[in-house]
Amino acid sequence: MKVTLLKHYQNTLEQSLEKLKVSNTSPSKQEILEILLTRDALNKELSNEIKLYASTILKIEELDIKLRENPKKLILNINLAEYRKIFPKSRESWWWYLDNIVEEKAKKSHPWNRFDWFFRGVRGISLIGNIALSLTLARLWIFSSTSDFIAAAAIVPSILSLLQAQSELTETGKKGFDKVLEKVKIPQYFHEKVKLVSSLLMTGLLLGIWLNLPFFSHREKLAGQKLQDQEKLASAEKKYLQAIKLDADNLDAHYNLATVYEELQDFENAKKQYIIATKGGFLDAYNNLAYWYIRENKNGEAIDLLNQGLQLLEEKEQNFEGLTEQEKLNFWTQKYSIFKNLAWARFKQKRYDDSVAYLLPAIAIAKNSKYQEHIRNPGAAFCIYSQVLSKTDKSSSKVKENWQQCRQLIESRLDAGEAINAEEDGWLYEAKQQLNK
Repeated sequence: MKVTLLKHYQNTLEQSLEKLKVSNTSPSKQEILEILLTRDALNKELSNEIKLYASTILKIEELDIKLRENPKKLILNINLAEYRKIFPKSRESWWWYLDNIVEEKAKKSHPWNRFDWFFRGVRGISLIGNIALSLTLARLWIFSSTSDFIAAAAIVPSILSLLQAQSELTETGKKGFDKVLEKVKIPQYFHEKVKLVSSLLMTGLLLGIWLNLPFFSHREKLAGQKLQDQEKLASAEKKYLQAIKLDADNLDAHYNLATVYEELQDFENAKKQYIIATKGGFLDAYNNLAYWYIRENKNGEAIDLLNQGLQLLEEKEQNFEGLTEQEKLNFWTQKYSIFKNLAWARFKQKRYDDSVAYLLPAIAIAKNSKYQEHIRNPGAAFCIYSQVLSKTDKSSSKVKENWQQCRQLIESRLDAGEAINAEEDGWLYEAKQQLNK
């Protein structure tokens, strides 16, 4: 190695440092470039040297330490980043990255950066949570038929969260984010705090969507109801399934889905959905599920289920005055259905006295014009009562009277364009036969 090269590196560096010490004046752009270019040449000579001397290595190490210890004032008049763009330099040529050393020292020395390790740790936890939430939310909507508005409400933040994670977990992303912060003139010592705040804001947004899944589920359920009213049953089924996917505790969706399956004659799936709704205490589901048990001659199971529904109804009645008008109307229609189904099950068990005990209050509700139009099958109670009387008191004038009510109420439903079930169709036929005698 040429001794003059090492000597030149020493002289130029020490002259600049002496200038700083004596007059506190930073070296000119030319002077600092001379130091850096000399260090480049020295490095090249080191790589070509066949035999290296310990004294040479130690001297270079000593001079490099001086260069590293005084970077801030040395490079005050030069923009190293610009030179690195013009003459690309690898990270191994660390002397061309003295500005990075200055930056790192500033980070460590500034009091605001003292707890950066803590902010980075919290941000890391937040990022992991954001990624997990993003993937979960995306999975809920990407493979579904959710409306565009609702899908966008979850997918867009999920994409933003994943992009944010990329900017934090890749070197290119980190530099890009830092440049953005520098452009908006945010001081370096605030960078970690700003990154944490942005991550926590994204966490808050994703959590907000997650906590509002019941709201989105309700929206899907309402869309399903609209489609069901339009008799678009396949589309309604998809909406109800999506509502359940978003919120498994949406009992309305389970119940409505069961009614769709009934209309589609898919009775097994209808019963499954009714069972889920009953587990959540959804009162109407007790009646509908009991109806299927009675049809299958599982009268004991039906009665157990209806008694549970009756208990819920009694609990509701205790707070009757606190109910809204619509809730009070629902109470009476639900009471009719439970009593009617209990009477039907007891009739099929040939326990006629028990059947009558439930039929009389059910008939009283069905006769009330305020409630009759809201009851799905008001004629059923009269039809069952006629059959009970036919078994216990054939001579009673009430037999034909109730058959007449049975026929009239079922035919009024048919005239209104409503569909009737197989039992009502059979009862209507029987009513006509009995009344024509």
